[in-house]
Amino acid sequence: MLVIPAIDLKDGEAVRLYKGDYNQKTVYSKEPSKLAKQFQDMGAEYLHIVDLDGAKDGKCTNYSAIKAIRESISIPIEVGGGIRDRTTVKVYLEDLKIDRVILGTVALNNPKFLKEMLQIYGPEKIVVGVDVKDGFVSVSGWLETSEIEYIEFIKSIEQIGIRYIVATDISKDGTLQGPNFEMYKCIKENSNINFVVSGGIKDKQNILDINELDYYACIVGKAYYEGKVNIGGNQMSEKKIIPCLDTKDGKLVKGINFVDLVDIGDPIEYAKMYEEQGADEIVFLDITATNEERDTRKELIEKSASAINVPIAIGGGIRTIEDMRNILGCGASKVSINSAAVLNPDIIKQAAGEFGSQCIVIAIDSSRDEAGNFKVFIKGGKENTGIDLIEWAKKCEDLGAGEILLTSKDADGMKTGYDIEMTKVVVDNVSIPVTASGGCGSIQDIVDVFKKTNCSSALAASLFHYKEATVEEVKAELEKNAISVRR
Repeated sequence: MLVIPAIDLKDGEAVRLYKGDYNQKTVYSKEPSKLAKQFQDMGAEYLHIVDLDGAKDGKCTNYSAIKAIRESISIPIEVGGGIRDRTTVKVYLEDLKIDRVILGTVALNNPKFLKEMLQIYGPEKIVVGVDVKDGFVSVSGWLETSEIEYIEFIKSIEQIGIRYIVATDISKDGTLQGPNFEMYKCIKENSNINFVVSGGIKDKQNILDINELDYYACIVGKAYYEGKVNIGGNQMSEKKIIPCLDTKDGKLVKGINFVDLVDIGDPIEYAKMYEEQGADEIVFLDITATNEERDTRKELIEKSASAINVPIAIGGGIRTIEDMRNILGCGASKVSINSAAVLNPDIIKQAAGEFGSQCIVIAIDSSRDEAGNFKVFIKGGKENTGIDLIEWAKKCEDLGAGEILLTSKDADGMKTGYDIEMTKVVVDNVSIPVTASGGCGSIQDIVDVFKKTNCSSALAASLFHYKEATVEEVKAELEKNAISVRR
């Protein structure tokens, strides 16, 4: 089953509406093309775009934004909103090379036109949007409700050859209340059409339920932007392998328990090597930037972004929204913040609101206190905040963080294995992805952390830096242990 991220466009920005109300919108990105590139980098196999202005006024209102998105990514795109004549269909399919167009209002009001487009472009290019309110089909950007029942309409378009529909319960859209499973069950029982579940998805379990029901695909919007689910084809169960490059003064270093740093080499060359081995992502941590009260080195970010194609996450010395804006502008896919988030938790909400949760990783360094409780450390692991690990992880999720990078301060650099107990307790208390970090000394350690916890990724440094194993060797061993990995 495809998990398809959605970009809804209004005034050139990526937004989400609440129950289709144009007056209740949240802006998630002012640069939709960069957002689309991030989706592709994370493994999305398809992109869903809706021109909200076009849906209301019947024009290609956000043409420029859609063109920029098409030029920025190579994965297939489907576009809906305001497509009501042959010229517009031609512009999207032939000029912009969009893969599918979604016909909504015109499909209901002009069946003859729908049939004509189907004959010209075929059923793989023409999709119908079935927007439902109280059991009836809505049109004109959800502003008008027809007298046609949705099942009756679906049966009629199936008879003329439509193979794909995007079915949305308007009352669920943007609410994070869960999809209308009764509606989709009814569609399944009354037709053989391939339908995309849209509207209301709230968490990973919803997606797993949709997959279990053997539906064609689902569209994820607000749940992703607010960090409730992950994105990327069938990757809900696929594990990521992430090499971590700790840097100091532009050089790759490694230490034990965050101290005793040793120079290893050129971080760019190591990053290129890891990409060739099949790394899913690269994390760069400027580990002394916070304590030295300086910015993360932008030159390193720019060189890295131009040298490798896998997603890059940057951490260290990031204190403000402007810092994040600069780093993302240099080509990073994500920013990782630690001390700044603890000292000013509201920055998580601000950052998620401006850049989207998909860009915001909260790095948490933790260690046991004398009573055996997990506490949060900041400033490169030097300062114990006294904050409870579980409560902090849950708060980060509530504020809009997209991921958690969890490092065991006690295990870091020891090569004795991940702290399974620490990892499991965090994973079991949040729904956003958690990356296990600290202590990896062998391939078996990675196998163990995936078998014993439900973390989404494993981060390693020494194992790869000292060439004790390659990323490819790790993935091969994981597959031998029936653990699904990205390929």
